[in-house]
Amino acid sequence: MKRKSQASRLGVLALALTLVTTCLTGGTMAKYVTEVTGNATAAVAAWSFKVNNEETTMTNIDLGSTANRTAYVTDDIKEGVIAPGTSGSFDIVIDGSGSEVGVDYKLNIAAADGTTLPSDLTFTTDNASSGTQASYTLNNELTGTIDYADGATAMKKTITVKWTWDFGDSDTKDSNDNSYADKDWTLNITATGTQAEPTAQNP
Repeated sequence: MKRKSQASRLGVLALALTLVTTCLTGGTMAKYVTEVTGNATAAVAAWSFKVNNEETTMTNIDLGSTANRTAYVTDDIKEGVIAPGTSGSFDIVIDGSGSEVGVDYKLNIAAADGTTLPSDLTFTTDNASSGTQASYTLNNELTGTIDYADGATAMKKTITVKWTWDFGDSDTKDSNDNSYADKDWTLNITATGTQAEPTAQNP
């Protein structure tokens, strides 16, 4: 009986120690915990690039049309064609409006495969730095930048290309433009727009 009483006491003591240990452990592990969540958001800049109001393939430019050729006396030359002694111009409108970034552009004009042009057919284009016309050699790139700006027309750049087919007063039967008569010429015009790289402001 005495032995059972001692066993009971030992059991009660063990339970008490367990409770004390649990309380002490719980006290040392207690802490405040707060979790805050959120999101990172970004509005991606819009991009738009058009040439002569087209996004992929622009309408053909006819050098002989009344819009692109100087008017001449109809007794001298038929409408809709070009010949030695004629000249004209056409516009290439590079349009970045709608973009929310600056635009670097490249423009190239080249004779298509199978097209041979006379050496006295010359071209000039806008000089971006001086605002004047400068000689242009086919298959050379014209480059420039359209800065980002608000407004529907603020990001448009018009490049005027002028052409002249000189009239050779001194041409002979051995050096003339007869071989170009009644031919169809094609010029390939390629314009490429690329986002201008952002520049960090100085602190």
